[in-house]
Amino acid sequence: MKGDKLLAEGGGEHRWRRSTGPAMLVLIVLMAYLAGYGSFVRGGTVGYPKLPVVNVKLGQTTVKLWVAASAPARDRGLMYIRKMPNNRGMLFVFHRARPQTFWMRHTLIPLDLLFLNQHGVIVGHDTMQPDNGKKLYPSGQPVRFAIELNAGVFKQLRLHNAMRIRIPPLPATGTVKPTAAS
Repeated sequence: MKGDKLLAEGGGEHRWRRSTGPAMLVLIVLMAYLAGYGSFVRGGTVGYPKLPVVNVKLGQTTVKLWVAASAPARDRGLMYIRKMPNNRGMLFVFHRARPQTFWMRHTLIPLDLLFLNQHGVIVGHDTMQPDNGKKLYPSGQPVRFAIELNAGVFKQLRLHNAMRIRIPPLPATGTVKPTAAS
């Protein structure tokens, strides 16, 4: 009877919002976890991503790169990482070569960004500073890969535009198949 009175007075909408609030919260947390957030944040502290890793030779140095081949992993990138060794970074893999734009939203450390075409040739680079996504970093041309490293590593390893980086066979991610040029 009380419920009928609430519906008649327009109170049903308010009751619906209150009863679905916890369900919506659970749904949001589940979606965030499935999008990769659960693999980055553990026990209130930020850890490294649980993504496949490949070894890539940059100049004379081999670095370990997390492979971000799915949209959620690429969107997440290196957000919330407070410190990263110079021999680590992230390889972003795109389904096909096309112009890409990066930003530093929720990214806490300065990064070098390398844009690579479908043959693994560096076609552009930039050093990005944490700014919560205010500045955009466009590739300027179609790219199939991007690599993020600690700021200064590009110069330290004597990398340069037109240098070819051999992209190794990528781990099975179920989302991106390496091209023959990879």
